[in-house]
Amino acid sequence: LGRREGMANQYGNLGIIMGQRGDLDGAEQMYRESLEINENLGRREGMANAYANLGAIMESRGDVLAAREMWTKARDLYDQLGAKPMVEKVQGWIDELPS
Repeated sequence: LGRREGMANQYGNLGIIMGQRGDLDGAEQMYRESLEINENLGRREGMANAYANLGAIMESRGDVLAAREMWTKARDLYDQLGAKPMVEKVQGWIDELPS
């Protein structure tokens, strides 16, 4: 039907399922697909969600620098949206990362 927003959401959902099954590569691919569509649509909330999920994948892999980068992007986007609870949540994840 060409509903790009819905496609972005479903890619994100597929990423969650793949991550829960331990397929981190598949999850990352789905989150990146979601991110690309959301970027093209200018949907900051969708971009923030994708970055937050990508950060979790990077943290699971032990890539602290990439996790920090993804979560910082997510936090900044949530801040632009005025989503204070999400800003605080993501900042908490950042703060828990090893230096």
